[in-house]
Amino acid sequence: MVVLEIVFLLVLSLGALLYFAREALVSEAKMDAQQQLDATVQHVDNVLLSVEQTAGNIYYELQQHIGEPEQMINFSRHVVQCNPYIEGCAIAFKPNYYPGHEQFLAFVHRGDLTTGELIQSTDAVRHPYLERRWYKETLEQCRPAWKDPRRNDVLDLVPVITFCLPITDKSGECVGAMAVGVSINMLTKFVLATKPSTHSYTVLVAQDGTYIMHPDPEKLKGTKVLDLPDVAASPSATAAVEAMVSGETGDTSFEINGQTMYLFYKPFVRTDLPGRSRERPKWNIAIVHPKADIFSEYNHHVIHVLWISLVGVLLFYFGCRIAIRRLLSPLSMLTESAKSIAQGNFSLLIPDTERNDEIGTFQQHFQRMQQTLEADVEEQKKLTDTLHEQREKLRQAYAKIQEGDQVQTTFLHNVTNRMLPHATTIMEHAIVLCDNYPNIEQEQAKDHVDEIHKQGDIILNLLSKKFDPSYSENRKEATHE
Repeated sequence: MVVLEIVFLLVLSLGALLYFAREALVSEAKMDAQQQLDATVQHVDNVLLSVEQTAGNIYYELQQHIGEPEQMINFSRHVVQCNPYIEGCAIAFKPNYYPGHEQFLAFVHRGDLTTGELIQSTDAVRHPYLERRWYKETLEQCRPAWKDPRRNDVLDLVPVITFCLPITDKSGECVGAMAVGVSINMLTKFVLATKPSTHSYTVLVAQDGTYIMHPDPEKLKGTKVLDLPDVAASPSATAAVEAMVSGETGDTSFEINGQTMYLFYKPFVRTDLPGRSRERPKWNIAIVHPKADIFSEYNHHVIHVLWISLVGVLLFYFGCRIAIRRLLSPLSMLTESAKSIAQGNFSLLIPDTERNDEIGTFQQHFQRMQQTLEADVEEQKKLTDTLHEQREKLRQAYAKIQEGDQVQTTFLHNVTNRMLPHATTIMEHAIVLCDNYPNIEQEQAKDHVDEIHKQGDIILNLLSKKFDPSYSENRKEATHE
């Protein structure tokens, strides 16, 4: 019962501890995720800012040499060389802007990253730009802006996000566009290097749900999140993605492929700086945390705590069992002694004890009770033996009395039988005398009286012999004299 109560209290305590620890862990994970989101946004924004500054610096030089088409390729190369995040740079102008050039394009991009080789091209036919989104929208809007990634909006390179600057002439008319591409793969590697857990990852999603950053390069080819089969098959994942692309800030959980994931998301907000374009890209950034990553160490510690608790309970159980059995062993001995005494073994020896607690006091009193009981039983036994002896004597005396009565009865019967003829004779003579007294002669009467005396003496002599032994002795003495 003690162990069960301890286990109950332990379960309550551990349950409360693990519950609050879990809540604290989730709260800490949310805080870490928000901090990680802020740090990721800051990191990405720093990259974007560096690209904007690089493009802006070159752009001011380009404005000074806008009438020199042969310098455009140098400006493009310089942009790529100045910033390691930049994958390529394209400078394009309206058709026939330069005399003798129906279309003009100066495009430089990175080739082999290991060698740092730059590849340049001015072939507008090979790389048509008039229908490219970065060119058309920039000329239409005539303002700097970041463009969502397309599977190469410049040429068939790695996925990039593009910073576009309109090129204006001296009259302020938009005559061309500069497009600077930032490699999403490189940007993703930098972001993932600081991921909060082993299997977590950061994603950057456009407003239409297209991946801008994802650890899987295959998903950077214009893939939309809601088009993924795993996401479409999970209502909770679909709801989480819709909440993320709506521009909200928060967190949620969803199930995908039987695994619980936590999603922490917020809009991608750039830092406001003087001279920086105020147009905000409609992006959303999120961190995907597998539940197993958040609770892996927690679950590991829970298992350790449970094992330690189990071992502790077992040790406590066996310790209590040994201690209680040792403390209560006198009670077991007294119980067996009580059974033995109940069966009649009153001479059972109860050992002495030096314990001063309740059990020791009980053993001492039980010992004195047993000794008193033994003395009382012994005395009762002696009284019983005495009563048995007295009863035996009384039985023997009663037997002798019964035997004497039998002898007396036999004696009286014998005496009666011997007296009966003489008594009959006396009765007969007495009857004769009584019946014939007036007519009987004196001689005959004397004979009858003598006979009566004679028979009476015989009866008297018989009785004296039977009831008075001294009579026989006196008679013998008298006869001898």
